[in-house]
Amino acid sequence: MSHPIITYNFCPQCGKPLIQGQFSKQNYPYCPDCSFVHWGEFSLGVGGIVWRENKVLLVQRAQNPGKGNWTIPGGFVDQRERISEAIVRELQEETGLETEPVSLIALRDRPGNKHDLYMVFILRYIAGELQPELEEVSQIGFFTIEECRKLPLAHLSLSVIEASQTQLSGFIPVHGIQLIGEKSVLYQVPTPIRQDI
Repeated sequence: MSHPIITYNFCPQCGKPLIQGQFSKQNYPYCPDCSFVHWGEFSLGVGGIVWRENKVLLVQRAQNPGKGNWTIPGGFVDQRERISEAIVRELQEETGLETEPVSLIALRDRPGNKHDLYMVFILRYIAGELQPELEEVSQIGFFTIEECRKLPLAHLSLSVIEASQTQLSGFIPVHGIQLIGEKSVLYQVPTPIRQDI
């Protein structure tokens, strides 16, 4: 489900009309009374790769955009949800499987009218049987990489699936570091990769 783009004409904090102003060499609507600045529209999505017996989990979309196409399972991150919680929830909702994140291996950055970020996790299967959530998923299954290449599969999905065959580690959560914000989590590569460039 896509989130609508909102045009702000009035300040959501004090209700006064917004005017255009320049911040960091860009024009943004802002409120001259309370200093609210509308920095733009953003969405955050997650996708998950689950391998079992040399086959990867795919879902067939039951809705547009992309109805009938196959993709890795995933969805949108809720406002107060960690990305690792979002992918576990989305995977369980769409497929019925219980999983846990192993690492974050890909990030798609798509600026535009709305700045859209999409992060892909490798997940470990824990439990459960395949049960498609029929409102969003018409079919579900595990496929070999050869079978994936014959399906009407989203290009991004195929790219990250192929990458995940050889790269099982990526960014992982780091614990024991003091961060601002109760739900803050730092993701970084598990071992230092230092090369003089």
